[in-house]
Amino acid sequence: MTWMLPSAIALVIKCFLFFYSNVHKKKNFFILLVLMFFLNFIEMISFLRLGYYFLGLKLYYCLAAFVALYLLKNCVEISNSFYFFKKDFLFIIACFLSGAILLSDKIVAGFYFLPNGSITRVAGEYYFIFQTYILSFLLCSIFILVKGAMAKKEYDVRSRCIVALLAFVPFIVIAIILMILMQLGYRVNMAGFLSLALCFMLFVFISLSEKHKLFTMMKFVPFSQERAHYLELKKHIEKLTLPAIGEYIDMKSVLKDVEMVVIRHTHHHANSQKEVARRLSLSESSLSKKMSKKS
Repeated sequence: MTWMLPSAIALVIKCFLFFYSNVHKKKNFFILLVLMFFLNFIEMISFLRLGYYFLGLKLYYCLAAFVALYLLKNCVEISNSFYFFKKDFLFIIACFLSGAILLSDKIVAGFYFLPNGSITRVAGEYYFIFQTYILSFLLCSIFILVKGAMAKKEYDVRSRCIVALLAFVPFIVIAIILMILMQLGYRVNMAGFLSLALCFMLFVFISLSEKHKLFTMMKFVPFSQERAHYLELKKHIEKLTLPAIGEYIDMKSVLKDVEMVVIRHTHHHANSQKEVARRLSLSESSLSKKMSKKS
């Protein structure tokens, strides 16, 4: 039953996400969450030996086809690349693939039980179509995010794309490790572990629409403006703790340094000095004086 643990944890996380923030207002994300919930649910019941194994496995593959589609849709929204996306055409492809999986044994031909109690597929002669479909949609999602991260778009859009790309890393790493283990002869099931990695991706995706959370995530991205700002502020804040342990500091100097870090960072995100002054509740003349003194 230990092998049920990753799937069980992933299922609990998805239940939590149903009540997280404004998830119901984000149509494509909510559909992706529902699809992944049922995908995870089928993983769980496969351990319980309730019967209808082959039907359950086929439903799992049908859901996986639509998960790939809605993952792509979410990446399109994150990168604001709607011109790239022909939703009706891709939806029809997903429907055709699901129909082929359900109504024939050419893609999924059968199943067998793994030592951990879960089931896995016996590949049909056209199983490569499903593999090509999933790989194409994943690569397309990553391509859209890379293009958005490199394009001369709004800074917030580029930041969202960068963070979304980083959210793919655990999924890709776990998938590669498990594929290597399977090639080495270990009879492991990828489903539960990939579900956990996808939960991390879901958490990141739902947070990308909130600017404060985006800034929090960006401070962990190497070489980003947010990380530079965070590290600089952290250095000055550490100085402010020195008097508590008997050290001496020039309080006015440290506070001025902190002030300038905030001003510089605000300049990076504002379009004009007037906007910077407005965000910091300063007059333009006061802001100019502060900047001229420091320079």
